[in-house]
Amino acid sequence: MIEFRDVSKTYTGSHRPVVRDLSFKVLDGEICVLVGPSGCGKTTSMRMVNRLIEPSSGEILIDGEPNTATSATQLRRRIGYAIQQIGLFPHRTIAGNIATVPGLVGWEKDRITARVNELLELVGLDPEQYRDRYPAELSGGQQQRVGVARAMAADPPIMLMDEPFGAVDPITRNRLQDEFLRIQQEIKKTIVFVTHDIDEAIKMGDKIAILKEGGILAQYDTPENILAAPNSEFVSSFVGTDRVLKRLSLTRVSELELEPANGASDLPRIDERTNLKDALSEMIGAGVERGLVVSHQNDVRGTISIQKLKNLSYQAQAGQHSA
Repeated sequence: MIEFRDVSKTYTGSHRPVVRDLSFKVLDGEICVLVGPSGCGKTTSMRMVNRLIEPSSGEILIDGEPNTATSATQLRRRIGYAIQQIGLFPHRTIAGNIATVPGLVGWEKDRITARVNELLELVGLDPEQYRDRYPAELSGGQQQRVGVARAMAADPPIMLMDEPFGAVDPITRNRLQDEFLRIQQEIKKTIVFVTHDIDEAIKMGDKIAILKEGGILAQYDTPENILAAPNSEFVSSFVGTDRVLKRLSLTRVSELELEPANGASDLPRIDERTNLKDALSEMIGAGVERGLVVSHQNDVRGTISIQKLKNLSYQAQAGQHSA
């Protein structure tokens, strides 16, 4: 668990804090997303966890111990770190990049090799094909995958991710987000994730910390609760006027009670893992009122209709007004 206790940061020569009295907890296995406008202290807050930046006051606890209990170097070797710029060493192979921290902490060669192969497979890159390549030989999306693999290399319990998917095109970013959420289901790391994109925050976060100017915590809660009941005009404005549609993105088609698929074989197919917002978009784009829901093995599960999603939207809208 990570706990911020009244953490503030003011840089020398400035009278205004970048982060002010920040207090919240990230439970084991959760993804906590820090989001807010530019200059609100998101990255500063995250970097104080591994002491790339030291707080001016307050403290950060990791599993109940202050993060100052060990040296900054030892602390950082126990925390994975993935950034938007990726930061791969251009003169090292992909395997060499991933092996950086395991090598520093003294892992044996065979163990490192096995871990590199395991991680490349986990992020969807064939070890035989990629381990001996250099970063310049990979696409931006592939480099991002390697960056995430490197952050996980020494199997750290905590990972810090600073806009890790921000440097790629929207289609690749969506795939990387999906892939990482799949991986997180297996590895259950405790993650602090920084983004400027509220839609990414809603998709990725178990909890969201919305910061406003001056590094003040405006709201800390689950995506569902923030969308249903923003606690201020600032939060309401930041999450946007399409809160009802955003709430649809939190539910997957597989979670709904589906309608029978009788005589529906000619309908467009919708993967049951698709969220309701994207399912609605697919049906509208295809010009149909219903879609055929299939499993990832392409087995038919049933159908879903635009009318059903409209009804869900009306229910969410009613709940939003009552909140």
